[in-house]
Amino acid sequence: MSQGFSPVAVLVAVLLAAVMGSIPTGYLVGRWLRGIDVRRLSPHNLGVGAVVTAAGMPALTAAVLLDVAKGALAIFAAQWLGVSGWALAAVAATVSIGHAYSPFWLLIPPAFARVKGVAVALGAAAALAVAGHIPWAALGVPAFVALLLIATPKVFSGQWGYLSLASVLAAMSVPVVLVVTRARPPFVLLALGYALMSLWNHKEHLARIADGVEPRVGERLPLPEQDGEAVCAFLIHPMTIDDFSAVMRFRWLAPVRRARLVPDRAVRWLSRFVRPMKVDDIHPVRTADGRRARVYLLGVPLLPDQIRSEPDLAVRRAVQAAHLAENLGATVLGLGAFWSVVGHKGLDVQSRSRIAITNGGAYTAGSVKMAIPLILARLRTRDVEPARATAAVVGANGVVGFGICRAVVGHVGRLIMVGTDEERLERSKELLQRRHPSAVIHSTADLDALRDADVIFTATSDPAPVIFARHVREGCLILDLGRPADVDASVAAVPRVEVIPGGILRLPGDPKARLDLGYGPGLVPACLAETVILALDRSYERASLGDRTKAEHVDYFITRGAELGFDVVTGRVGDGAPASAGGAQTSRAEVAM
Repeated sequence: MSQGFSPVAVLVAVLLAAVMGSIPTGYLVGRWLRGIDVRRLSPHNLGVGAVVTAAGMPALTAAVLLDVAKGALAIFAAQWLGVSGWALAAVAATVSIGHAYSPFWLLIPPAFARVKGVAVALGAAAALAVAGHIPWAALGVPAFVALLLIATPKVFSGQWGYLSLASVLAAMSVPVVLVVTRARPPFVLLALGYALMSLWNHKEHLARIADGVEPRVGERLPLPEQDGEAVCAFLIHPMTIDDFSAVMRFRWLAPVRRARLVPDRAVRWLSRFVRPMKVDDIHPVRTADGRRARVYLLGVPLLPDQIRSEPDLAVRRAVQAAHLAENLGATVLGLGAFWSVVGHKGLDVQSRSRIAITNGGAYTAGSVKMAIPLILARLRTRDVEPARATAAVVGANGVVGFGICRAVVGHVGRLIMVGTDEERLERSKELLQRRHPSAVIHSTADLDALRDADVIFTATSDPAPVIFARHVREGCLILDLGRPADVDASVAAVPRVEVIPGGILRLPGDPKARLDLGYGPGLVPACLAETVILALDRSYERASLGDRTKAEHVDYFITRGAELGFDVVTGRVGDGAPASAGGAQTSRAEVAM
């Protein structure tokens, strides 16, 4: 029957393979046996241990056997119809592709499921071996390769290997076996196609292996609604092209750039096409009340000027990051650095996300509010009485800047609000003036007004320094919340000027991370800490979004942060060692910008 099969038979066989392959067996088994939606289990977190915990061993076994069966049945049905050779190889390819990219997911909203299709491919290969089209070695050798890659690391390091790496290399061994055994060309090409599909489907897993954040066999990351550990995510970006190589998967870029093999312009252009990726995992955050939290760091290699100049692209990437965060089991995504101003400061991202989004402005303002008494005390050591001092807030248009204005206006003799949007700045000034009728408040877009200030608070979203030596008077105190810093290095030449980094917290429980965020060991920006508290308390309604943050939310994060063990680091507040708002001493390196 290998010769002269009809085109109708081929068409029917291919259609049957497509239908059988696309039946979402794992989803249906989870629904029928346990009443759960396996799509809610992250493809990254979804190891065998996670599935067993969430769905149970019977459900897992049933799903695997059904996947193997539909791969085999597609081949047996094609053979019964008299299909062989190239057409049979096409049937095998169709059942695998149908499984990996099932159109049924479009009929079962709201989430698409990313599957790898190993069990279906195994069933199809077994059927081809039974029929004598390929040797049994095409199954035995890949199985041996997979077991070797999983078990060997256990012998030397005590840890199992990576299932994703084992799957890819096992798939790649199949075409090699078929070539060595002189299998027919249709099946060699089929095996090569499957190996390439496996490589493509596992590409992000392999990148995470390079970054050191891919779980090994036997390790299980938290699953949404299945574990007591709170899970959140935080979106970051590089400040310069040199920062790209801080992530292991891009470490190769540094020597390539040094050799001038790739111009920076090309790197910037290519970075526009890179989707959000998981680059680190901060854990375990252990709070004072005994709870645990985990923070996934998600990265997109867009530079600050790219984020600002291409707002549509930036919003699209932030929305994709929200979907990835949800997929990883996170219940809230924090927007770090320049992501915090994307999409009307997170509003547009929230409208297209099923999890909570925060720009972190409330706790950032709260950290400054906690630091203000120490800053004012420092003024007194310089013989400047706060009630007669002039304070300036640069970036008063923003959520954090306006929050600083509210916190400081009642403690100083005069407040200067500096911003770029004079009309909006004037409205903010009028609002503040109504609440503090006796306060002396000025608003301006002229940075030269800073020369009148005894203390300056700065919190802009500008990628370059905005405060230079000419703007600062001798003996001025500056609390800099800008990321990157708002204060230029030239300010250091002004006598007795003290620059204090702000908005920095120490996470409770001494959690570990591989990626250096630039704050020092154990230190994170306040916007990340706000994200963690939202996930722990599930108080998503308090997320910071848009141009304004409620004062009650600022106070909430101050109170909850202290109760949970978050420590606000205020930098150098005197001639002695740097201190925290909670009184803990830290080293100078830990508060470096």
